[in-house]
Amino acid sequence: MNETRVVQWLGMICLLAGIARIGMTPSAYIWGTDSMPELIFGYIACILMSVCSIAFYLVQSRETGVLGFISVLGISIGNVITTALLFTSFVMDTTAPKPDSIIVAISGMGTMIGLTGGTLLLGIMTFRANVFPRWVVGLLVLMLLSAFLPVADNKLFALFWGLSYVGMGFCIWTGKLNSRSERKKAGLESAR
Repeated sequence: MNETRVVQWLGMICLLAGIARIGMTPSAYIWGTDSMPELIFGYIACILMSVCSIAFYLVQSRETGVLGFISVLGISIGNVITTALLFTSFVMDTTAPKPDSIIVAISGMGTMIGLTGGTLLLGIMTFRANVFPRWVVGLLVLMLLSAFLPVADNKLFALFWGLSYVGMGFCIWTGKLNSRSERKKAGLESAR
């Protein structure tokens, strides 16, 4: 299997991860926040996102360089930590008070810094790289902005998070990326 095919399959995993993440929103509305169906969707999404996020870097590695890698690394580490935190909710009672320790605090901060910082940096680098269509960058921005929606328990955040993965995964899987020659051609035409 060649590198292009591996990246394409990682794009399909991104698509599936996004669908799983989107599944959290209706589950939260139907069964409630932190219900078992919502947590299962979240757990599956975190595992898939931990693995497939590297595809965002691989398709634009020349254009994004080290900062693109750091952004994807932050996203992957944030998803790994979130996976571990979600796993604890399967073995502990979700209605019980959350454990209060330095490890829980550091894990929560690591998740937020990795996911939020990584996504913000990825959005900037993706915009500059011009490999993905601009609407994909719009989905990343929409995801970040949705974190500030004044909705109880912010059940809609998972919807926008999933949409950004579906959009990027779809572009990778179908090959709807701006080719290097098209970008050079567009740069020459805009210079005239």
